[in-house]
Amino acid sequence: MGPNMTNAKDRSNRMKSLFGNVDRAELEKHLPAPAGDKARPNPSGMSGAVKSMQQSFSAVEAENERLRAQLQSAEATVELDPTTIVPSFVRDRLDIEGNPQFPQFVEGIRKEGQKLPILVRPIADQAGTYQVAYGHRRLRACQLLGIPVRAIVMPLTDEQLVVAQGIENTERENLSFIEQALFAVELKKRGFTRETIAKALGRGGEKGLPYISILTSTAGALPEELIRKIGPAPSVGRPKWEKLGSLYKDQKLSAGSESALSGLVASEAWQALSSDERFARVLEALDRPTPTSASSVEQVELGEGLSITAKRTPKATQISIPHAAAPGLSAWLINRLPELVEEFKRSEREAKP
Repeated sequence: MGPNMTNAKDRSNRMKSLFGNVDRAELEKHLPAPAGDKARPNPSGMSGAVKSMQQSFSAVEAENERLRAQLQSAEATVELDPTTIVPSFVRDRLDIEGNPQFPQFVEGIRKEGQKLPILVRPIADQAGTYQVAYGHRRLRACQLLGIPVRAIVMPLTDEQLVVAQGIENTERENLSFIEQALFAVELKKRGFTRETIAKALGRGGEKGLPYISILTSTAGALPEELIRKIGPAPSVGRPKWEKLGSLYKDQKLSAGSESALSGLVASEAWQALSSDERFARVLEALDRPTPTSASSVEQVELGEGLSITAKRTPKATQISIPHAAAPGLSAWLINRLPELVEEFKRSEREAKP
């Protein structure tokens, strides 16, 4: 038995253990009534228009019967119109179509078909519509190709949906660190417990809950808009994201840093960068040391051949008084300093409105 078949079987077993046996009677309530449950009008004497309408109804009934028959199969796999399926209420992947491997993924489904079904749940108040738990990439590919999507239909609670969504992602193409972080933050906002979030991300054991705290604190330190502009950055792990977050204070930057970041994101070069490259450029732009102005030296002429030198640096100002040209001036200034400081404070107070 090949590895793909084994993985598919393991995943099916995990889902069955997670959700138990599906109540097919309950599930069928979400489908239109079968054709046999409806009274059929007597076709005799029908006009052409009425016959045409009757044929249309019959086609719809036939499609419903096909779906119902598929639901009775062991795996409850049906073919659905992909336009009737909406995404999960919480996003896990930052950019499906922006992934450079996605076109190849779509082409694979076009040539070989959809090998694995997606998992959806019926939307209770909208008959004939569904919400996807996992398989967002497969769903999007089928939407682009205009073909039906194979799906397993289960009546899931919100908690079961996010756990299934997380299990699929941990078993297939892993989420990047920041995608996990945003996923955790979104679930936290929606009131899910840390235990459920850890389960959804496949993080059991003693380290599961602390890891969820790390994810939420890291994502919470950064503006979500910036994270989404950078993208999943699959090669960037926790330390670098934490370093970027440390450059923010209450999700804000200094005016100079904000200006540099805005210029970078708005540039034409930004669009051509990969997600990993975008992260690197942002960190480079924000992690530069604050430029310091060069020291300046100023000669202050006091008349009668007397001058003093003032040397200014970003941290201090040094005043140099030549003793030979003005003996006693240094001592006089030092003695007057308390009075001069008081005069300075008074002028500052008077200058305030």
